[in-house]
Amino acid sequence: MYRALLAKLLRAWLAADRMPEHVAIIPDGNRRWARRRGLPPAAGHARGYQVAKKTLDLLWSLGVRNVTFYALSRENCLYRSREELENIHKLLSRAVDELLRDKRVESGQTRVFFGGDMSLLPAWLVERIEEINRATAGNGPYTLAIAVCYSGRWEVEDAVRRSCRGGEIGDIRGSMVFGWLPEPDLLIRTGGEMRLSGFLLYHIAYTELYFTRRLWPEFDEAELYRALLSFQRRERRFGR
Repeated sequence: MYRALLAKLLRAWLAADRMPEHVAIIPDGNRRWARRRGLPPAAGHARGYQVAKKTLDLLWSLGVRNVTFYALSRENCLYRSREELENIHKLLSRAVDELLRDKRVESGQTRVFFGGDMSLLPAWLVERIEEINRATAGNGPYTLAIAVCYSGRWEVEDAVRRSCRGGEIGDIRGSMVFGWLPEPDLLIRTGGEMRLSGFLLYHIAYTELYFTRRLWPEFDEAELYRALLSFQRRERRFGR
């Protein structure tokens, strides 16, 4: 009850004309949330998936056109247990199914893009990802980007390899997986960790950062509005 009232008050203070164009999110804490409740990691990821959907709806309702989630790092894909990864793969496939049926996607308003090192994913999931990437490539103005088996170092190295022509380095950003998106205005990380974990390293030179101790499954409407208000109260100079 208290959090719902707080959310209502905080939303009233938000300035509609100062919303970020692009919000990036590191949704950390699913496994810790589950462990504290004596539940398997799968329960935490399932809860986190529902929170991600609600958060996305809220951001779009506020006019934030671009949202990027850090679903899996390359390290996650290399070192997490097979059982946990299989569960996450199923959640990602479910997300593809639900997004393809979403009215905002079907109407052409929303582009969905999964990016990362697809060589670390099973072939059946890569096919599903390529399906939705192709099907929504011409959609807009809203975008949902999902980083899977991703790291910022990998993205830069991959872009340099692909941009090299005849010994010359071409347009590196244009060769990047997420280079076509506007640079994030605000990055939110949950779970109490104050680090970037390799997320969008090239793209966040002047991104405003917001860290919260709340675990991702506990991230609610009130905390989202806190992050947005924090962003709106900052003076952005872009190094000038």
